[in-house]
Amino acid sequence: MTTLTTRRGVLALALAGCASLLAPSAQAADWPERPITLVAPFTPGGTTDIVARAIAMQLQQQLGQTVIVENKPGAGGTLGAGYVARAKPDGYTLLLANVGHAAAGVLYKNLPYDFERDMTQITTVANVPNVLVVAKTFPVNNVRELLAYAKAHPNDINYGSAGIGTTQHLSAELLKKQTGMAALHVPFKGAAPMMTDLIGGRLTFALDSAASAAAQINGGGVKPLAVTSLTRTRFLPDVPTLDESGVPGYQMTTWYSLAGPKDMPPAVTDRIYRAVRAAMDDPTMRKALDSMAADPGGMEPAKFQAFVHQETLRWTELARGWDSAN
Repeated sequence: MTTLTTRRGVLALALAGCASLLAPSAQAADWPERPITLVAPFTPGGTTDIVARAIAMQLQQQLGQTVIVENKPGAGGTLGAGYVARAKPDGYTLLLANVGHAAAGVLYKNLPYDFERDMTQITTVANVPNVLVVAKTFPVNNVRELLAYAKAHPNDINYGSAGIGTTQHLSAELLKKQTGMAALHVPFKGAAPMMTDLIGGRLTFALDSAASAAAQINGGGVKPLAVTSLTRTRFLPDVPTLDESGVPGYQMTTWYSLAGPKDMPPAVTDRIYRAVRAAMDDPTMRKALDSMAADPGGMEPAKFQAFVHQETLRWTELARGWDSAN
């Protein structure tokens, strides 16, 4: 009897071990079983929010579950990213990240997470060029005139951004580095309030995403001087590149991506990636991307992880030595 009892005990333990090993796979196979939260770490109305809502609608169709966009703005997108980094890695809390998150680690002291190490990088969603814009009433009409104005008025130039470490901030600092222009950084909590101050003449210029600036460009509130891609964008074909405008080699494209907490199940990550890839071929999503002056994403997770590493190195090198208040 003792031997039989022992054997039964060993068998029970073995079966329990097998069940524990199979549980994650079973959970991944059943995922998603409830609504998913997609955190947009900036205020409503900016490009990050626009991209988040477009991909959320597509994910709902592809995954068969509600995807709720939740805005958590502040600190250049790091508050929302930190919230996601602390979430349970089950695929039910995701982040709509962008290039600014790759530079945040060097710009914010004591950041409670590392975007590269503490997040599961899933895939890109969209790639959008930025556009250098000034208020309609500002007395310059091209980049050379802006640089000449800045040289003549070195203490009167400022630029706006959606926060420290955001795409607007990075674009402008790269421009300053390549031209020697002096300009004071004025961070906001999002692109929308920044654009309001630019139109009102309280800012000299901004390097906003083409998607976010398009409405004001079309409405005549701001003047586009140049785009940040190396080639002209089909969405603003008459606007030259910064490279064409006397800033040789300038290149900055804003990427938007999906990320989750560290150690998400690979099967769940793959499911999200495949859903995004399917969304990129959907006519509705293509139309939405066109409306945002965006090119489609869909990079494979492993390649995207390597890409994030390279972007982190690139922007960390540029950002070292910056005064975060500028």
